Amino acid sequence: MIRTPITLKPGERVDDLMVNGLKIIQNPEAFRFGCDAVELANFVTGGRRDKAFDLGSGTGIITLLLAGKKGIRCTGVEIQSDIAEMSRRSIELNGLEDMCDIINAPLQKLPSIVPAGCATVVVSNPPYRAKKSGFETDNSLIRLARYEIAVTFGEVASAAAYLLGTKGRFYVVHRTERMAEIMTECSRLRLEPKILQTLAPAAGKAPHLFLLKCVKEASRGLAVLPERTVDTWV
Repeated sequence: MIRTPITLKPGERVDDLMVNGLKIIQNPEAFRFGCDAVELANFVTGGRRDKAFDLGSGTGIITLLLAGKKGIRCTGVEIQSDIAEMSRRSIELNGLEDMCDIINAPLQKLPSIVPAGCATVVVSNPPYRAKKSGFETDNSLIRLARYEIAVTFGEVASAAAYLLGTKGRFYVVHRTERMAEIMTECSRLRLEPKILQTLAPAAGKAPHLFLLKCVKEASRGLAVLPERTVDTWV
């Protein structure tokens, strides 16, 4: 079948993900994906029997990697219309329309859009910083991605708990300084922390990120993996 060429908007470019022929459309003026998103996608386990949601999907990098690298059907949820539309074009560019889709809506509205317990996997690379913490950029797209303006972590975790059935898996990446808060909130929502991986920016540096796998309504017991440095390979 001859595919219609994908139209790029001013400022956009196509980047090669260097795995399975995958490519992604990005705009350098907006929020581009980083190594944390790649680390999170690689941390997820599953396959074609799974149905995943990527909360706050942004450019769609995690959605694309779950579908195109791991064979996991994935729905991205993104509040920003322009970014959601760009990620839809990335899905089309990769011929993954049968594996991916994008919901352009606040994730707080998911209960009115999809049924409870419809997912086996939920992933999120949420905004790391509280609304009034530190320096805030004037770029509204970057501000929404970095700061809890449109959504808090509690709302992300609540959405994950709604979407997952019993034994469903929730995967999240976050800053180490908020680890206690994140794990406490997950446990409160019966998303039991099961696997923890800390990531350092370089050898000899203190860890700055962590990856966490939670399982809904699982028994208590946390496995901690050996700390390692961030891997930027897709």
